[in-house]
Amino acid sequence: MADDDGRGYGSLIISALLILALLFAGMWILYYVDPAHDPQVLYPWFGLAAAIIIVVGVGAYVATAWSARR
Repeated sequence: MADDDGRGYGSLIISALLILALLFAGMWILYYVDPAHDPQVLYPWFGLAAAIIIVVGVGAYVATAWSARR
């Protein structure tokens, strides 16, 4: 049976951040080779996405841990 204590959230956060990093690298290359685009415009978008992933993951972990103690 699966654990209900939320130990899998760390792996999910790390895998989501790794996928985001791969997307960022691909988009960076596409923006870098195109003279009409500045790749630095990607910083806020991917930074916000990373922050959302972390906040949602930590929030889910805390909610699971809190509900398990009740």
